[in-house]
Amino acid sequence: MNFKTTLLSSAVLFALVGCGSDNDKKETVDPQPQTAQFTLGVSDAPVTGLKAVNVVFDSITLKSQGGEEFTFETREQDDETMPEVVNLLDYTGDDIFSLLEDEEVPAGDYQWIRADVINGDTNDLTMTSHVVYEDDSIAPLVVKRKGNDGIGEIQLDGFTLNQAGNDFVLEFDLKKSLVDPQNSDEIFLKPRGVRLENLAESQDIEGTVSEELIAFCETDNIDIAMTDGSFGHAVYLYNSDIEMPMDNYEVSEDDTPADAPLATANVVFDNEDNQYEFELAFVKPGDYQLAYTCAAHIDDAETQDEAFNLYQVKPITVTAGEDLDVSFTVSE
Repeated sequence: MNFKTTLLSSAVLFALVGCGSDNDKKETVDPQPQTAQFTLGVSDAPVTGLKAVNVVFDSITLKSQGGEEFTFETREQDDETMPEVVNLLDYTGDDIFSLLEDEEVPAGDYQWIRADVINGDTNDLTMTSHVVYEDDSIAPLVVKRKGNDGIGEIQLDGFTLNQAGNDFVLEFDLKKSLVDPQNSDEIFLKPRGVRLENLAESQDIEGTVSEELIAFCETDNIDIAMTDGSFGHAVYLYNSDIEMPMDNYEVSEDDTPADAPLATANVVFDNEDNQYEFELAFVKPGDYQLAYTCAAHIDDAETQDEAFNLYQVKPITVTAGEDLDVSFTVSE
């Protein structure tokens, strides 16, 4: 036997086998899953007659298209044993309170997001959701959709998380979502008045209403004034194709009628600027109708109000990357 030839053949065979093993390893290596950073805050469009709308957030859950759920507890910064209590009236317009910051989750499409809320309890109003009226009286705040454990659930469908940063906000439109039912000591918070918006894909609408237009509206609607002679001044946002925009009303628990407003904002007097102003935050780019009314005080969130009217309506276009300024005046 030629020992040198045998040794050389073995070396070549070993080298070939080694090369094959490296290729096999390269082919079977699984790609790293793509991740996303997820940030979530809350904000609101306020209502009149309340000093506080305290919502107690217990957790946030995301469900992917594949069915996997990711749950994050929401806790007070100075006491991690306590759920997060947020007075929504402290965060109006484009002001945001952060519930989650840069949580890592898989990138991709998600079926829904759900905020679990600790419903109001008359036996423990300080640590459960509640509203405070202007006379300092308190009422429990209850999300009507409940899980098996009685926790209120605010669930919103369909969103996408990219590999880049993802900053979202839960926008509470309290005119649409708060309901004061008869013969009950509770205030209901309905999820239909809550929107999930991506900050990277939304803009603000800001503007003014002239004092002259406000005076004309009040004069023309004196028969629906409140007992103290005051009115509810607000702006309402509608889809551009709605022929007869209506007030807030309910057809079903979860759906907003097509001719009802997409969002609302109060018109308030700014002492520094000496003018009546409004702000609608987190609006997607597109064509809309924006309306001013002084009849917002009679707008019941559940029923159509025959006396409700829009005093001035105008078409607007929200452009990506640009906030919009709108003025309501008598000359228009």
